[in-house]
Amino acid sequence: MAPTATTDAARMTPRIWPITAMLVIIAFVLMLMSTFIAGIEVAPFFGDHPSRDSYIEAGMTCVTTLPVFAAMVWCGQQRGSRHGLWLIGVPAGLMAYSGLNLLLTTGGPNHPHPNLAPDVTDLFSGSTVFNWIAFVVFAVVAVTTHLQRRRARRTQEVSAT
Repeated sequence: MAPTATTDAARMTPRIWPITAMLVIIAFVLMLMSTFIAGIEVAPFFGDHPSRDSYIEAGMTCVTTLPVFAAMVWCGQQRGSRHGLWLIGVPAGLMAYSGLNLLLTTGGPNHPHPNLAPDVTDLFSGSTVFNWIAFVVFAVVAVTTHLQRRRARRTQEVSAT
């Protein structure tokens, strides 16, 4: 059977669903890991009540996953994914809800400042470092892919003229 234009084009286009599946799985793993870290920070071990600082750190761990999820969606869009990236919204919503819930929780009865307000420095301290590293990795991949696609477009435009 002689090859046709449609079968050749189908063979040459890369499959997008593995990229989408990988990003969704990484999003769920990140959600589970951040939830575990936040749970350990506020767990009442040996009858001890968590302090307000523990709740702030746990809440910031959950909230700082949102930029990572945004970078993952941007990376997926740059790599060609479209509709499957909506599945990343599920862990993003759950993490935003749990993070805000933890940030609104007051400290234990023995804490000197039970209503301590979160600070901007809390975004970059403690267990949030892993989330910021993941954000940088996904943002770099997205920017690199964007630049490669732009370079390929310009090369095609120049060769077409």
